[in-house]
Amino acid sequence: MKKLLIQAVKFVGLSGIGWILDFTTYTILGFFSENLTLNNFISSWVGVTFVFIFATRKVFQNSSKIPLKMKYLIYLAYQFLLIFLISKLLGHVNEFIVSHFTWEIVVKFAPTISKIVVTPVTMVLNFFVMKGMIEKI
Repeated sequence: MKKLLIQAVKFVGLSGIGWILDFTTYTILGFFSENLTLNNFISSWVGVTFVFIFATRKVFQNSSKIPLKMKYLIYLAYQFLLIFLISKLLGHVNEFIVSHFTWEIVVKFAPTISKIVVTPVTMVLNFFVMKGMIEKI
């Protein structure tokens, strides 16, 4: 249990850095495109790649004969599906905020608020999927 907690803390730290990279990219893309789904899809790849590279070196131990490159391809396939679904969810959260809130400041920052709302879901899923894939497969 102690090992799991230590891994979770390390993963959250790395994911935080990955999230900052993701969020910064997402925000910059927002200046050029209003397509939140596309912006999130692109920015998420930045964070996902960073977290995979560092988590496989600093958090999880690859204890199988399956090469890490192969696991990365599997992880990318998982992330493709997850990012697609989370991007759609982000769009729905944004629409909900825009249609249910009248405060101008909330509506103005609806894309940012939406990104913050969906982030914990992805972080928890990614921790357990990556741990299982790297250490168990």
